This record gives sequence, structure tokens and C-alpha cells, in this order.
Amino acid sequence: MNVQSAPVIVIGGGIVGASIAWHLAKEKKDVILIAETLGGVATPKSFCWLNAAGTTQRFYYDFRRRSMERWAEIGKEIPDLPIHWGGVLTCDRTPEERVEFYERQRLWGTNIRRMEQTDLAALEPQVGEAQFSLVKWGLHVPEEGTIEAYDAAAKLIAHAQSLGTKVLKASVTGFLRNENGRVFGVVTGSGHVRGSHVVLAAGLGSVPLLATENIKLPLNGREGLLVNTSPTKKQYLNNLLRLPGLHIRQTLDGRILFGASFAGGQPGDDPQAVAEELFNQVQKAFKNGKRLEFSHYTIGVRPDPEDGYPILGSTGLEGLDLAVMHSGVTNAALVGKLLAKKILYGIEDPMLEDFRLDRFKNYAKL
Repeated sequence: MNVQSAPVIVIGGGIVGASIAWHLAKEKKDVILIAETLGGVATPKSFCWLNAAGTTQRFYYDFRRRSMERWAEIGKEIPDLPIHWGGVLTCDRTPEERVEFYERQRLWGTNIRRMEQTDLAALEPQVGEAQFSLVKWGLHVPEEGTIEAYDAAAKLIAHAQSLGTKVLKASVTGFLRNENGRVFGVVTGSGHVRGSHVVLAAGLGSVPLLATENIKLPLNGREGLLVNTSPTKKQYLNNLLRLPGLHIRQTLDGRILFGASFAGGQPGDDPQAVAEELFNQVQKAFKNGKRLEFSHYTIGVRPDPEDGYPILGSTGLEGLDLAVMHSGVTNAALVGKLLAKKILYGIEDPMLEDFRLDRFKNYAKL
């Protein structure tokens, strides 16, 4: 097999792996996507907020903003991609923290405005007046949104398949390396798969795989509980809403999805009880909340790099790149674009420099 003409192998079927595979396929590159579960493990249990606000560092804010812009571009290429640019209403945190957040976001170029109690009520008429009278004022960012990430991953994979990508449902247990140490394929439960390059986008599953090559990945798993109501035809929310101790959004199929934070709160010793208490809070938050029906809760395990920032690009092994992060939903669009350029054309975007694995000097050990 000619290495350069061989396909790129992408490991991971969540939103990050799907974006990488799609971007590669768009460049007319043969791709093999390998995943035990299409749709991924963390992706179906994500809050799915597209935002740049989740950082206090400018370099990461710029990265996230650029990825949101890329999502908007992809939405034009795939018109039925389930993205909703509905805006975000922030009413949580202390007043002092809200002021600090407002000033920082305004300085960095976010389209953000302060809204008083009457404005909040007008923007979200189904939310009980007590919620806004408690916080007095909030902040509105109309340019942020949400994406139904599990469905989006499926659509990206299906589109990649229409461009020639092959999908293999299998577990990967190791890597194939040539006499020079270059990675040229993977070992799966159904045999060896060879290619020109391998991209590891398997979330927490990346940890044991890199361990087979004596690379310690500084990644932790953190649980987050999110609750779903049954779908409703009533429009309860116009924006994603952040209240003290409660983040809420309405999905495109009408469910109210919520948790103690956007990534989901701690499930505790009795997740059912925690979920029911959160549901009671949501019912009280809306004027007609008693009409909502409890459906189910999920417990997702977030892949959190030790310093909170994505780990992207070279692993130190030639032929093997990595893409792992929390906020994969926001970042996936840009990650797919930048890694495709790096792998296919050797173009390493300057933004990738901040997210290299070798910034963890004590962890990346070959």
C-alpha cells in the first residue's frame, strides 16, 4: 500500500471525530472512521451549548469564536444541520461576577448587552417573574446558540460517507508502527487496518490507547447529570437560560434539557433524587411548568484535560495526531478544519500551538 495514497484513519464517532472525518472527506481524501458507537459516548449526553464565554483566557476565547463561525459555515453547506442560533441569557453568578463577565466579553468583541428585569421578562415571557426579580438584571448574547450534537455527528458522518468515507464499527486496541516508528494503522478486534495517518478522537478512550505507546495523557473524567422532559409543542424558551444553579434550554424536538450547570451537575449518591429535585426547580421556573413531564436523566463523563484546554495535534509519534477536550461540541468544527489542513497539507495553524500535548512536560513520555 502506498502510504501517501492510503486513507486517513479517524478513531472516534462523536462530534469531534465526525467533524474531522467530514473535513478530510471534503478535501477528497479517503477516510476510514472507526468507532465502537457511532455518535460517541460523551456527545449524546452533552448540553450542546455553542459558546465562547466558557473561558477567561483570550487565546481560548478566540479559538471558540472561530469555531462558532466555522459551525455557521458548515450549517450553510449542510442545511439540515440541527443548529439553532437562539442566543443566551445569563442571570447566574453574583452581580460582581456578572459585571466582570460583561466587561471582559465587551472588551473582546462579544455582542453582549445588559438587560434589566422588565427586558428579561419581555425576552422570556414564559419564565416566572420571581426568577428575574431575584436576580434584578442579566446579560444577553444573541450570537451564541445550540446544536443537537448527536444528530449533527450522524449527519456529518452520513455526508462523509456520501463522499467515500468508510465506517467500521470496531474497538481499537493499539497502533501499527513501521521500522522507523511511524504509525501507519491500528489494531482492532476484527483485524489490522492500515492507512497513511491516524487521528485519535476517542475522548476518555484515548487514555488507554496512548498508554500502549507509553504516552500518559493528562485527562480526567468528570461526571455531569442532565435531565430531560418529554417533548412539548409549547415554546417555553427563546434563549438558552442561565439561572442561579440551573441552566436550561429547549431542544429542537421540544424537550426541556437542564442541569445545575451547562455541563451537568454532580449526580451524587442518588441521581434519581437529584434529577427530580432539578425537575421541581424547572417546573417552578416557568409560569406553566406543571404541564411539563419528567422523562429521563443522563450521566455523561466529560473528558477534561488537566489544565482545562483542548489537547490537539502531534502526540510525539509520527503519523498519529490527537484531538481531545471538554467543550468538544463548540470546538469540533474548527478542530476538524485545522487538523485536516495539518494532516493533508502540512499546514499547522498558529492557533494549534497553544494546545499541543507537549505543553505537559511531565506527562508526554515516549
